[in-house]
Amino acid sequence: MKLDSAYGMELDSLKDLVRLVSSSSPDRPSTIFKWDSEDEKVYYGSFAIFPGYYEFKALPVLFFVIRNSSIEEDKSLVRYDLQAKDNQISFLNHIEERDLENVHTGLVRFIPIVKLKKAPKIFSDMMY
Repeated sequence: MKLDSAYGMELDSLKDLVRLVSSSSPDRPSTIFKWDSEDEKVYYGSFAIFPGYYEFKALPVLFFVIRNSSIEEDKSLVRYDLQAKDNQISFLNHIEERDLENVHTGLVRFIPIVKLKKAPKIFSDMMY
């Protein structure tokens, strides 16, 4: 029996992806995957796996954003500050003490960016 591939949902911006990843798992770490395509676009994505997939009740969803170029170059973390009026998102190589200000309130979150060597097969197979 063959299971369908993930369902793809393209979001409007990287900020939307960061908000989605941050809000869908506030108590546990989330990850944003990044990969380059053959057409020189840069993809950022995150999977949402819903319970019941193997019982045919739900499909995994790949939320993604397509960019013409990399925003953060070789940065490996997104810092998302929910209380900032401007610049809610910043990119970091590592966390410094000043970055941890207000982390205890839950209003600042860090999301790792993991660079993939190539696009996942599920991305080329998915329906959207």
